[in-house]
Amino acid sequence: MTNSVVDAPARGASPASEGLAGRRSTLVIAAAGTFLALAAYTLPLSDFTTLASALSAGPAAQTWILSSMSIGLTAAMLLSGTLADRHGRRRMFLIGSAVLAAGSLLAVLSATVSGALRPDAFIAGRIVEGVGGAAVVASALALLSEAFPRPTERALASSVWGASLGAGIAIGPVGAAIADQVGHWWISYAGLGVLALVLIGAGAMALVESRSVLRQRPDLLGTGLFVAATGLALVALVTLRTSASAMVPLIMIVGAAALAVIFVFSQLRRAEPMLDLKLFRRPRFAAAHLAGLMVGFGSIGIASLVGTYSAVVLGLNVWQTTGLIAVWAGMSTITALAVRWLPDWFHGGRQLGWGMLAIAVGQLIMINTYSTWQLVIGLLVSGIAAGVVNAGLGRETAASAPSGRSGLGSGVNNTARYLGSAIGVTVAATLLLHGGHDVRLLHTGWNAAVVVCSVAIALGGIAVLRLGLRAARVDG
Repeated sequence: MTNSVVDAPARGASPASEGLAGRRSTLVIAAAGTFLALAAYTLPLSDFTTLASALSAGPAAQTWILSSMSIGLTAAMLLSGTLADRHGRRRMFLIGSAVLAAGSLLAVLSATVSGALRPDAFIAGRIVEGVGGAAVVASALALLSEAFPRPTERALASSVWGASLGAGIAIGPVGAAIADQVGHWWISYAGLGVLALVLIGAGAMALVESRSVLRQRPDLLGTGLFVAATGLALVALVTLRTSASAMVPLIMIVGAAALAVIFVFSQLRRAEPMLDLKLFRRPRFAAAHLAGLMVGFGSIGIASLVGTYSAVVLGLNVWQTTGLIAVWAGMSTITALAVRWLPDWFHGGRQLGWGMLAIAVGQLIMINTYSTWQLVIGLLVSGIAAGVVNAGLGRETAASAPSGRSGLGSGVNNTARYLGSAIGVTVAATLLLHGGHDVRLLHTGWNAAVVVCSVAIALGGIAVLRLGLRAARVDG
């Protein structure tokens, strides 16, 4: 990555030179792909009890049902972004959509498998969905970066992309709840597969190919080490929540840490690394990816528990818990579309940092609650703030990526986000369920989880604000 990098169009015209209609099509399709991947991610949240019963899933399998797609997303995200830069962002988007459809089909077919293998087949389908979703999300943001290079245009594109995140999170549980009401949980996964096939058709017709002209040799060692380290770490986090003994997951964590150290050394020694670690010396690059990590940890960690807490402690039904998730995600969607009208001085580190602090405030409102309305208010505040951050993350990821490596930037940021969410969900779930499903202990565990996640995202916000000030001095 020591050479200068520019993008080469693969079909005669740069995405940035497309007509307005072509760039609008890119925006719509990239946002639709991100929406679909996030809808897939949140599908099990509202009908989890029905799903676990239909699959005859035991306690360990239930944990894997909720965590399996995160493993595919996190392990494949950075690799997908790198491959998109090298072999084509349009191509990777279409491949990811096909893999997402295949994973959905496997999830549907798990309903026909014999009882003992049914959970395993479903979990395998969710991991495949995660791999496909990673390719879609990483290449979608890279496509937008190339189609909208000017800051004013990128603000609009990033707002729409950020809104698609919140909309996907909101619609996924609704789709699952409808299927649950009909009495066939697999309908939502079949619908997801059909929509992924539609996405392939639309992308094949409307997207323009682009790739980096730098034909650096693939870093097979670095790729293998990164995938192994992240995959082992995520499996360890899931196992930590299901194993009677902490010894095995702790050994896995140590192994993942060792692989991560070897990965770092391999990247420092290689002339053309998979990930140039010197990029993290840039304050703007570091701020964007630290924000992704801490938002994943602090925000998704709490959002994933709202359904369980509201159902067990507050006694809400499937539609009511779905409504709570929709409040948070819906406000995030609306706000992400509106933040492009924020003044220029508020963009960058300020938008990310203050947004993260506002998420923490919203979550702290939900401490010590037995009231649905208190949850609604907290979710409204944190959802509005999440929309501000999501739109800012899209913009800052694109702006801070090295020239011609928009896929890499997207891959790094989304890897940070989903790795953070995997850690946050594990920590929050452990705190929530430390005493089992006793209502009083769940209430205590909820308070502990809210405090830990909120403090973490607030500290992250302060660090991002400081990095933003450094970036402004460097740019100024």
